[in-house]
Amino acid sequence: MWWSILRIWFTLYLSVFVYNAITSALGVSLGIRSLYVKTLLRLLKHLNRYLGETEASDEADPEEVYTPLVASLPRNRSFRTFKREFKLSDALEYTALGVEAINNDIVTKRFTTPELTTWNFLTRTRTVVTMEMKRRVYVVWILSVVVRYALVIFFRLPISIGCFVWLIVTMCLFGLLPQFRGRRRAERFCTVVCSRMIATSFSAVIRHYNKQNKPKCGGICVANHTSPLDVAMLATENCFTLVGQRQGGFFGILEMLCSMAQTHIWFERSVAADRSRVTNRLKEHVQNEDNNPILIFPEGTCINNTGVFMFKKGCFELGATIYPAVIKYNRIYSDPYWNSAEQNLLTYIFMLMTSWAIVCDITYLEPQRLQENETAIEFAYRVKRMICEQGGLVDLDWDGRIKREVANVVERQMEEHRRTFAENLQITTSESEEPSASGHNAKRDRPNSDCLGDISSGEEEMADDSGLEMRGIKQEDVTEGRGE
Repeated sequence: MWWSILRIWFTLYLSVFVYNAITSALGVSLGIRSLYVKTLLRLLKHLNRYLGETEASDEADPEEVYTPLVASLPRNRSFRTFKREFKLSDALEYTALGVEAINNDIVTKRFTTPELTTWNFLTRTRTVVTMEMKRRVYVVWILSVVVRYALVIFFRLPISIGCFVWLIVTMCLFGLLPQFRGRRRAERFCTVVCSRMIATSFSAVIRHYNKQNKPKCGGICVANHTSPLDVAMLATENCFTLVGQRQGGFFGILEMLCSMAQTHIWFERSVAADRSRVTNRLKEHVQNEDNNPILIFPEGTCINNTGVFMFKKGCFELGATIYPAVIKYNRIYSDPYWNSAEQNLLTYIFMLMTSWAIVCDITYLEPQRLQENETAIEFAYRVKRMICEQGGLVDLDWDGRIKREVANVVERQMEEHRRTFAENLQITTSESEEPSASGHNAKRDRPNSDCLGDISSGEEEMADDSGLEMRGIKQEDVTEGRGE
């Protein structure tokens, strides 16, 4: 019996893998994923309407830009009469506006998963899932968990394993083979096929717009950054030379495999010498029009697909053609944002594999070049503004390094609070020792102490001894000091 079940499972696994490999190699789709996404959207709409929730929509949630309010005092108050007419209640409006400004911070909330106007029955898109919810809502959520963790992942896991095996075999093979005619074309073909298989393993539906503006060899493609999955989404139609931070763990293994057969540029942010080395390699790369286009995420960090941070100017001062691309995910089906400070890459991949699907819109904008009398910084701002306007993203003039600095500041503040608490605890302990010792001597000198007094005296003596041991002072030394 077990052998029959294993044989059936292996047959299904092989069938799914072969189907995925053939469709990825030919670049065709039978429309199964699109049909699955449309059916899923209708089901979510029906369930939310039945359960009284906000109706799901195929369109991404609009980004609400916070406009700070301004507190105003009555007009009959001037600078000369302010002190005389000021009331304590005047400060309440400023306090409320200050708390509201902190709560609606437009910068730090780009590093967390945005809230949805409707629930897609994923645990991570709802703050709490408890028995206090409506019983029918809880039943539907349980069914969604069973479907995603038992049925959906059953078809995705074989494809993802096959993708990893395909990447290892092809990259190692091209790394061992010598240079031959047509090798570069074969490398590009295998890379695109691998990217399409990765997209299929997540049930991704990718819609490309303005394909005539796709990046060409010798150019530089810049895009907004949400997760490492952005590379696979863009590479389903093109092959790129990647530029990024050198990573460790499973991420580092993927970087090593990609570098075995192709030229990629990895660097360390903490090493200052890497900056000039990367700039020189980029200049050499774009000078050869036969090289693959370079893919760079100028923000330097992952954002939750609701805004765009400041672009670094490095790739905009090379004189190459810039091909802007806008990547927009639909959060109804999954949460594509990768918070590297809270989860590693494998945890993130498993989270996506247990989501409904990935729906991504990629729009290629018109190629741009550095204009006359335009600096590299102005060029970077102009391209960033184009991406924000096309994708409906918030244009933020903040450096992406603030994401790491915020985490470091919070950690430093927590460490400072721990140190201060420890110092206060030590001071409190030392101050409480002297009253305990004086009370112990007074009770010992009393000739007519009752039993209760003897018990309390013994307790104080034990507390005194324990406090001394915590400070590293021997009881014998204290006794000699008291005798003297």
